[in-house]
Amino acid sequence: MVLIITFIVTMIVGVPICYVLGLVGAAGLVSMGPTYFSTVAQKLFASANNYSLMAIPMFILAGELMGLSGDVHRLMDFCRSIIGRIRGGIAYVCTIVGLLLGGILGMANAEAALLSSTIYPEMLKDGYEDTFSACFIGSVSVVGPLIPPGLLYVIYGVIPGILVAIALMSVIFVLSRKPGCPWKTHEWKGWKHVLHCFKDAAFSIVAPFLTFVCIAAGITTATEAASVIIVFVLLVGTIVYKKIKFKDLLPMMIRSAVMSAAILMIASMAGVMGWVLAIDQIPQKICNLMISMTNSRIAVLFIIQIFLLFVGMFMDAAPAVLILVPVFMPIMKQYGIDPVHFGLLMCFNLTIGVLTPPVGTCLYTTAMATGVPVDRMIKGIWPWIGVLVVVLFICTYWEGLILFIPRLLGYGV
Repeated sequence: MVLIITFIVTMIVGVPICYVLGLVGAAGLVSMGPTYFSTVAQKLFASANNYSLMAIPMFILAGELMGLSGDVHRLMDFCRSIIGRIRGGIAYVCTIVGLLLGGILGMANAEAALLSSTIYPEMLKDGYEDTFSACFIGSVSVVGPLIPPGLLYVIYGVIPGILVAIALMSVIFVLSRKPGCPWKTHEWKGWKHVLHCFKDAAFSIVAPFLTFVCIAAGITTATEAASVIIVFVLLVGTIVYKKIKFKDLLPMMIRSAVMSAAILMIASMAGVMGWVLAIDQIPQKICNLMISMTNSRIAVLFIIQIFLLFVGMFMDAAPAVLILVPVFMPIMKQYGIDPVHFGLLMCFNLTIGVLTPPVGTCLYTTAMATGVPVDRMIKGIWPWIGVLVVVLFICTYWEGLILFIPRLLGYGV
């Protein structure tokens, strides 16, 4: 009860999530006595001193470099040269660019800011309503962390975010077929123009796939792949495209360092809180409570998904993963649920939270970048959240679909 009360009170009064986790951990230690205080500093350091977490600042830096080098504009021009003549083409372009940039940017907020500055004005020119455009861009930005090796999946694993992209494009396809649809189409300029755009964007297209191939083929770890992509984007941006200037590197590195420090601080505090939960056997108690409620595997998955959707409304995804994985893993073992399947579901579910008020950071980032009032975005975002939730439950109860790619790569063999 001490932990729950501390968590609720600190969240209500608006304490930053990093300090919320630290205060909850401290409250738990105080309630258990002074025995464990001597090891708190060690736990803080050990939680952040994790080799896999080193990939986070690397991918943040890679995303900043891609923004400087103009990759978004080149990818957009290439995609538009192919499907710009189709009604709803710019929305399809937005989704495809979101897929291509997802693994590199890795963060929904970064993708929302980039897509808002580049594609939002084009959507307005093509006759899309401003609130619709902003909400759609926010929804596409969720794809970013779902494409390997997005930020959450550096922490946990991989999820086929392509399913979300297909769902979003399906909605655009249906809407574009309605009578009186005001969305404009563009003149087809021929395959010669497509080839020209492809040549311009060739290195921008290679960059996202280079990361995935390095990891999937076992050439590098996620951390090493992040270093490879930084060198690749830096060389291409300075030598080939000549967009990255050395005067811009220091401010960019400072921004990356600040974002990385914030994430690693959260990881440290979450490690202490997780340690306190383990000492107090909170995961086992929650597991026993859920087992007492139902013996149905289907019902347990449903309850957990609803719970995670609620958590995502109030907490960022990264600390939630760090906190809740130790809580739910005993339950997964008890019900025979594949841990990789559940990990992917958990990351997907919590990623939806970046769009849900009141703490939907991606929602506010998109609103600020596009100039659309937040209150209008909150009203317009719910249908898109509904699409994401439908995909979530398809993934929940169709395990083979989600684990198809991991099994191709040898998982479970």
